Order: sequence, then structure tokens, then C-alpha cells
Amino acid sequence: MAVISIGNPKGGAGKTTLALVLADTLASNGARVSVIDADPNAIIEKWAAKRIAAGKELPYRVIPRPTESEMIGTIDRISKEDQFVIIDLEGSASRMTSRALARSHMVLVPFNLSPIDAELAAQAVRAIQEEEEALERRIPFRLVRSRINAAIETKTAKRIVDAIRAAELPLLNTALVERAAYRDIFEFGMLLSELDNATTSGVQNAITNAAELAQAVVNAMREEYPG
Repeated sequence: MAVISIGNPKGGAGKTTLALVLADTLASNGARVSVIDADPNAIIEKWAAKRIAAGKELPYRVIPRPTESEMIGTIDRISKEDQFVIIDLEGSASRMTSRALARSHMVLVPFNLSPIDAELAAQAVRAIQEEEEALERRIPFRLVRSRINAAIETKTAKRIVDAIRAAELPLLNTALVERAAYRDIFEFGMLLSELDNATTSGVQNAITNAAELAQAVVNAMREEYPG
């Protein structure tokens, strides 16, 4: 089993999109997956409610926001049952976030390629490092470029990526591309595979990007936990 937390203090960084796309792709490839929606906005919980209201099955278990006292017990329980537990964290630092990080095998930090977003991602990294000090163990993490334009790399984006590499911070080698399909799965309560090309553009491109992203996360886990 692998517990993967996804966090960033900035709204709009693509945190919930990354959680949903990763869960969708892993489950569609046969993995047993649970998602803990620990974000106060409860977007994934609302997505699941749309599916249930439409009479559609959930491809994986969605666990609505647990309390602080329930978080560790919830993670421990479901991690014995499923191969992947994905936690969509709330934005701000909290005891809830701290408890999730304490049980995480990997933390993904999505960020948009702008100076402000990069600085807030750096804050998330510092929070992980503080948790490492408290626990006296490493918490592997990867920065994840989010909502990028697949066709154009700006000079600012290149400068930010170069700075991350110069600082020797671990950067996932696949980015989450800005796709209409990722917005539509929230709006319609659908999976990527259920979207219709007639009403959503670039569905196959989104599926391909999601598959490459999920594989990159699995590869990162294998790097951190060989054998």
C-alpha cells in the first residue's frame, strides 16, 4: 500500500484535480484506491455525490473529511485494504495536515509556473521538512508542475524549473497539463473515460497525460522504496 498526500497552501494550484486524476487513472488500471477528502471545500466529496445521484458507481472509495482525531486511524485502516490511499489535504498548515504527513509515503506538491506559486510551493516543502524533523524520518516528496500549457513554455516557467533543479529539489518528470477534460469531470461527475469527444475537447490527450502522470508517480514511489 502507498499513502500519497497532495498539498499546497495556495488555492488554484491544481491540488484537487491532481488527486482526482491520479485516483481515476490508478483505479482504471485495476488498483484498489481510496481518496480521503480532507479539503474543507469537499470538491471530491461533491463529485462523488453527483455520481451517486446519477446512479453511477464509484470507481474507488471516497471518504469525506475526517476529524483530526480520526485522521490517523482512518489512514491506518484503509491502507490495510487498498493499494493506494490518496489524501487531498486542506491548504493551510494544521494538525490534520500534520497527521496526514506523518502517515504519508509520498507527498505531491502541485504548483503553477509563476513566481508567487513557486514561493508558496516552497512553503509547502518547508512544512514537509519541519514534519521530518519532528518525526525523525524522511518524507519523500515531489514538486509537480500543474495546469501548464502543453504547447508553450514561457521564459518565466523555464526560469522557475531551472531554479528548482539548481536547488536540487525533486521534480516529477511529468506535468499536469491544462485540459478542458479535467474541468469537465468535476462539472459532470464523470471519469475521464466517460467524457464524450462531442462535448469535451481533447479527451484522449487528457487520458494520455493522466496515464503518464500516474506512471511518473508510481516510478517515484519505486525510486524511494526499491524492492
